[in-house]
Amino acid sequence: MPAGTTASFNPSTITAGSSSTLTLSVDATTAPGTYPVTVIGSAPSATHSATVTLTVTASSGITNGGFESGLASWTSAGSTAVATTAHSGASAAKVGSSSPFNGDSSVAQTFTAPSGGGVLSFWYRVVCTDSVTYDWATATLRDNTTGTTTTVLARTCSNTGLWNSASATLVASHSYTLTLNDHDDNYATDPTYTLYDDVAIGAPPPPPPSGITNGGFESGLTGWTSAGSTAVSTTAHSGTSSAKVGSSSPFAGDSSVAQTFSAPAAGGVLSFWYRVVCTDTVTYDWATATLKDNTTGTTTTLLARTCSNTGVWNSTSFTLTGGHSYTLTLIDHDDNYATDPTYTLYDDVTIN
Repeated sequence: MPAGTTASFNPSTITAGSSSTLTLSVDATTAPGTYPVTVIGSAPSATHSATVTLTVTASSGITNGGFESGLASWTSAGSTAVATTAHSGASAAKVGSSSPFNGDSSVAQTFTAPSGGGVLSFWYRVVCTDSVTYDWATATLRDNTTGTTTTVLARTCSNTGLWNSASATLVASHSYTLTLNDHDDNYATDPTYTLYDDVAIGAPPPPPPSGITNGGFESGLTGWTSAGSTAVSTTAHSGTSSAKVGSSSPFAGDSSVAQTFSAPAAGGVLSFWYRVVCTDTVTYDWATATLKDNTTGTTTTLLARTCSNTGVWNSTSFTLTGGHSYTLTLIDHDDNYATDPTYTLYDDVTIN
């Protein structure tokens, strides 16, 4: 075996007619290259051999993203551990504690995106019986090449027992730092922790379509990616439908609809209309919207945090750079307080 690589059989001894699985484990010290490996099976009656080829490529991307090697290759802060409750495999990262903890806990890894770019994704399961005002899970991705930071997972507090996923598009060959975080306010009766698993980089997505698809929501939420609580409303700025982001019932955290698109070659002006239904204050509940330029890695806040209940539709706009790829995210935040659920209607997303 090449240096840094080990081999194991499961099971190591078999009877005639049975089979065994060979696993080759390659760590970061194994030099890239192609290695012939001879597999030998021995018995009193005979010995047989077969040759297989092991190809080791240069390290690029996430290491130990499934946490099957514990927290190896990750930098920990606060309270972290390895959990046996996993999205896949046998292990996940437990960030935060089953006992009350004061402040942030995290695991982080710095990596280089593949030369062809790609999509970073991970799965998370939040155990939070408080509200997002005090306890939460969140995740950030810093592009060390450009110095910009993106929130991949907005502050979330839930206790559904479900695994959810989040993702972000990577720029080819850029250096990134992914930080998976959990925050607990140290209150005795509601410790919060988050399980993270299956951090991976997939193939880059196909080029996005030019312009906005279904910007009037007349085809429901087709063409949009939803998170949190979303629905189609018959209260519209024009036509018969709009996107209802958030809920008429209390909801903990962010809800959103998002779409990735390419600006026309000549550029243009992106605009949309919104109507906020918010009877709380902007300290706790709000509507907001962001536009990420995927070509440059920069994010612009198109709609600053807003809480109002006037029943009036308002609009906002932004000038696009021709040919750039963008991701528009239309957001509503609710603090789960019983008497003032918040939601926002969005409609008529267009490029002129």
